[in-house]
Amino acid sequence: MSATRLLVLGVVHLSGGAHGYQVRSELQGWRAEIWAKIKPGSIYHALKKAAADGLLTEHAEPGSSGPERVLYRVTARGRDEMVELVRDGLRRTHDPTMLNASIAMLPMLTRADAIAHVDERVARLEAELVEQTTWREHPNPDVPEHVRDQAELWAGHARTELEWAKSLSQRLAEGAYTMADDPGSWRTVH
Repeated sequence: MSATRLLVLGVVHLSGGAHGYQVRSELQGWRAEIWAKIKPGSIYHALKKAAADGLLTEHAEPGSSGPERVLYRVTARGRDEMVELVRDGLRRTHDPTMLNASIAMLPMLTRADAIAHVDERVARLEAELVEQTTWREHPNPDVPEHVRDQAELWAGHARTELEWAKSLSQRLAEGAYTMADDPGSWRTVH
């Protein structure tokens, strides 16, 4: 639910306010159903839940040829939640869905904040690789061989992710992307 919540809050925020159908269309355009495993119904549920939690406000608008529509806007609490979810997704390992959602909303952070959380991910991945290497070099004889092979697969994924995270941190340090504290960011555009 966190990845869906993050993406819903982010799209509503970036839109300056949106209807459920707009949020759904935007996320479908991003192909979020693939990389964030979002189902259309979960978008509407996330909007209602975020409104109930005080992260979004709801404004009824007359429909042009049908029932009223609900326009959602992000509250200050919702912006804070969104930023914290991006931070959490960047530093938490073993949750690719949340990482993908956090990357999609990366510009919600200041440059220094983004670098700090990506670097925290780097440190966690490095520590996990050391632990995995030790475990693989001194395996418990009771652990089946195919499980040890699975650890090799995980270590390969972790090495690739580590390389990617280091590269992202470097690109951010070199000025990649328009971040929250840059001119022209979502914070400075009206």
